[in-house]
Amino acid sequence: MSELISVVVPVYNGAKYLSKTVESILAQDHQALELLLINDGSSDHSQALIESLAAQDPRVKAYSKANGGVANARNYGIKKAQGDFIAFCDQDDLWLPSKLSKQLPLFANDKVGLVYTGAIADYVLYNKQSKPSFEHKHRGDVFAQLIQQNMFTCCTAMARKSVIEHVGGFDDDLALMGVDDWHLWLKLSLVCEFDFVAEHLAIHVFHGDNYSLNDQKMHEAEIVCLDKIADIATSHGKTANWPLIKQQLHVRYAKSYIFSGLYSLAGDTYLRAHRTEKNMSYRLKGWLLKLIPNLAWQLMQKTKRKFARS
Repeated sequence: MSELISVVVPVYNGAKYLSKTVESILAQDHQALELLLINDGSSDHSQALIESLAAQDPRVKAYSKANGGVANARNYGIKKAQGDFIAFCDQDDLWLPSKLSKQLPLFANDKVGLVYTGAIADYVLYNKQSKPSFEHKHRGDVFAQLIQQNMFTCCTAMARKSVIEHVGGFDDDLALMGVDDWHLWLKLSLVCEFDFVAEHLAIHVFHGDNYSLNDQKMHEAEIVCLDKIADIATSHGKTANWPLIKQQLHVRYAKSYIFSGLYSLAGDTYLRAHRTEKNMSYRLKGWLLKLIPNLAWQLMQKTKRKFARS
């Protein structure tokens, strides 16, 4: 298949990483592509780098706009795209050479509107990589599974431009920052089927170690996402146990906060889970986490991890 694929990459102060990302995209064995680099109001030298990259390869298109957030930049790129298929990549993520060529044939099924792949998680600070399993990946009508948790990272997704436009593209509400892609996937899952390539064809790069702060922001953004999608789902005749889904989300984040040593926040989150859908076990855990001194929890956690390693 020789269809033109438009690759949209938002750039915000990403000069440090961008060249390597662009190199991995242009190295695709599917050469019929255009790469749209959208400078979203960067204050570093990203714009100069983007223009330089565009001068080196006619497939690279340079654009610049006022800062509006990553979802806004992606929508800008979608409007400029000439291809019938849109693939997304972030400014610091990487692709393996066969990514696009292995995704494209799955669109031969007219019902499929989005195809994703697996991604290697690269934790740069710790010099560690992991390959998540495909056990919880789904194809076909995936709304019921996708509403539980995002199944794939943005840098693996490719979708038909027509279905993206049909659902109105990304919601650029900044309250969705970090989960705006999940919100779009959920909208797409209401109108088309998904498929996936069971290979790790992208590398999702994690920089820094402030994951607890990111967790808090992502937690609140996911709640906003669920609130927004509930109304849209109803209009498509889809329903879900929204209180239970939110409760499960709170519990997942409570466990993450415990892992990060944020015991009081974890307690508040378990209590929030109880208020969402009454569960006395979560209520008890919440109050224990809040009332028992942090030092005691730290000691228990340290002991548990010590025995786990032995």
